[in-house]
Amino acid sequence: MISVAEARQIVSTQGRSLPAVPLPFDRSVGYVLAEDIVSPLSIPSFRQSSMDGYAIRCADGHLPLEIQDELPAGTSHQVSLQPGKAIKVFTGGPVPEGADVIVQKEWVTVTGNLIRISAEKEIEPGAHIRLPGSAISKGTVAIPKGTEIRSMHVGFMASLGLTEVMVIRKPSVAIVITGNELVQPGAAISFGQVYECNSFGLRACLQQLHISDITVSYTKDTLSDTEAAIAQALASHDLVLVTGGVSVGEYDHVAQACNRLGVVRQFHGVKQRPGKPLYFGTTEGKWVFGLPGNPASVLSCFYQYVRPLLHALTGMVAARTERAALAASFEKRPALAFFLKGYCENGTVSILHAQASFQLSSFVQANCWIELDEEQHYFPKDTQVIIHPFL
Repeated sequence: MISVAEARQIVSTQGRSLPAVPLPFDRSVGYVLAEDIVSPLSIPSFRQSSMDGYAIRCADGHLPLEIQDELPAGTSHQVSLQPGKAIKVFTGGPVPEGADVIVQKEWVTVTGNLIRISAEKEIEPGAHIRLPGSAISKGTVAIPKGTEIRSMHVGFMASLGLTEVMVIRKPSVAIVITGNELVQPGAAISFGQVYECNSFGLRACLQQLHISDITVSYTKDTLSDTEAAIAQALASHDLVLVTGGVSVGEYDHVAQACNRLGVVRQFHGVKQRPGKPLYFGTTEGKWVFGLPGNPASVLSCFYQYVRPLLHALTGMVAARTERAALAASFEKRPALAFFLKGYCENGTVSILHAQASFQLSSFVQANCWIELDEEQHYFPKDTQVIIHPFL
């Protein structure tokens, strides 16, 4: 059995970015850019009005000016402003040649085909004119490689005229649920049975990471069934998450099944609670986690080990850790690191009720995991401890 630090180190050495793939830009949220996006054009590409008003020569501002023309947004023809005249323009539309200022319409009095600019208003050359490239110049980096694409990036990419971007591929994930006692939500439940929840919790965690290629399968607690289920999962997925059957009981077959399939065991057993029987193995560029079957153990191990691997595979920034002061003293068993469901507010973190590995109710309140050091036994009130905020 190894320490939490050793287990994390082993997982970190096995992670490498997956290959880059093209993706339609409007489906790229949650992916990481595999290369710089270089602007293919300047924005704006022409002198552009930022105001509804009139394009004039600044030197003519004191004169009554005849309206020569109007240039609404989307106008494709170019117009030159004649001396002593004005051209009506609109926000986003082109500025005519010869004009050096836009006067907003609120400053203008229109009489027939003439305009006069209010005498008390001071106009300055360049006012309300967006210069070519003032948003971005052609050839400059618009969004750098390694950026995790968010919703605000998508509109920017559209404004550049892009149709697809190169991103780091998301892994495909197979979830294999073991257990003879499991029943699907909504079905009638009999004595000795429990509702299966691990697949739903794991799928939700994966979807928060924008991973959508997920399959779920179920297997009975026999060695042959477990081996067949894992083999099928490995055949078509990058990552396999098996829940249950990972300890050393009579019906725990995951480790043996993986060994028979040629999976190289990286570790089996971590000095932690919950999730002590955690298994991690690799084979031919694929990864297998055997997660203890109790639902709180599944989620704890996902956050502490699976999620960091997924961050590495997809190029995402590692999840942050913080420190907070314990709201009350706590005593634990030595020689095991503890991961406890907590609620952190204003720099103080409380250890919640229902910490057993089968209990999920405290997740309703929790917003972080509290990590307590393996060797320390007693943690006085106000001890600074590591916390891992939830996604």
